[in-house]
Amino acid sequence: MKPIKTILVPTDFSDCSDGAMQTAAMIARTFRAEILLVHVIQPYAYGMTETFNLVDHYTALKTIAGPMLDEARKRLSKQGVTVKTDLLTGAAHSEILEKARRSKTDLIVMGTRGRGGLKRALIGSVAERVVRHAHCPVLVVR
Repeated sequence: MKPIKTILVPTDFSDCSDGAMQTAAMIARTFRAEILLVHVIQPYAYGMTETFNLVDHYTALKTIAGPMLDEARKRLSKQGVTVKTDLLTGAAHSEILEKARRSKTDLIVMGTRGRGGLKRALIGSVAERVVRHAHCPVLVVR
C-alpha cells in the first residue's frame, strides 16, 4: 500500500465539509501528511439585474471565498497539520479530480449531505462523481 503523503480536501464551507476537514486532519496527523484544501467557484461569471446592469459574480465569490479558505487553513494549521490552499474555478467534480491528479494526491476526503432519490438525481452529487472517477481512494464523510 502506498503511503499517504497528500490529502486533498474540497470544501464548500458547510458543516459537512467541516466534518471532512476534521477527519482529514486526524488522518494527516497520523500519517504526517499534508492537506491540500480547495474550494471550487462555479463558473457563473455574470448575471443581469432588473435594470439590465451586468453583475460580476465571480469577483464577488472570489473575494468572499479567499478569506474563508484562509480561515479554514488557519484552523487546521492550529491542529498541527501542514495545509496548502487553492481556489479553483469550474465544475466542482472536474476541478477536484484534475487537482487531485496534478498534485499526485494519495487520498481525497470530502463531505456529503447524503441526499438521495430525486434530489440527487436532479442536483447530482459532486462526491459521487469524484468517487467514480478518482485515481486514488476517496473517503466520503457524511
